Amino acid sequence: MVYKKIILLILFLVFSINIYGKVVYEKKDLVITDIDVKIYKELYISNYGSLIDDNNALKDLVLINNVLRYLEYNNKEFLDRIDTEITLQYGIEIQSDINLRNFFRFSKVRDEFIINYFKNELDIDEVLEIFSKLDSLNLPVSRNDCLIIDKIIDLKDNKKFTQNFLDNLRNNTKNFNITLFQNDYKVCIDDMNFRLIEQYIIEYIQTQTEEEFKYFVYGKTKN
Repeated sequence: MVYKKIILLILFLVFSINIYGKVVYEKKDLVITDIDVKIYKELYISNYGSLIDDNNALKDLVLINNVLRYLEYNNKEFLDRIDTEITLQYGIEIQSDINLRNFFRFSKVRDEFIINYFKNELDIDEVLEIFSKLDSLNLPVSRNDCLIIDKIIDLKDNKKFTQNFLDNLRNNTKNFNITLFQNDYKVCIDDMNFRLIEQYIIEYIQTQTEEEFKYFVYGKTKN
């Protein structure tokens, strides 16, 4: 819902300014205007929560266009699958503006590197390392399905919990269980804490895949 509001805001911006704009980059058949840069900056801050200047926004746009152009000619099936996912996630209106569509297309391409690493490379020792860098991972545990909380335990160094959490992530389930002091407990993780822990893992994978992704991106840059 939040992303759809952002999309509608950007669409309003697109139709509220001069559609022609000033050309700031032109090479071969790629043309980028100051309007494209402005829209990209709005999308960037809305999605990543940080500012980006005009020069870096323009560099990103050139890279994005080159990568997507490469995929258009060399892996159209993959790009079509991404378009379907984007439409399902954000709504059909995203396809009506090339800036929006390409921004989220590129984000999905980046996500593919994260998903591949998560599925095929991430192991328990890496997740233990991620958790070990936290000050604590205090989570409530319960013996009656979280109706009553028995205690709050720091589980950041607990290998069995870490394996259980990773298994749940991979299976898209939320059955967090652990044995403590010879008693079986359910670990009560609400949506906020789940997203927070998940984000720690995603940020780690982003770091681990950054060089591979850069190699992929710059390898497709020909402008």
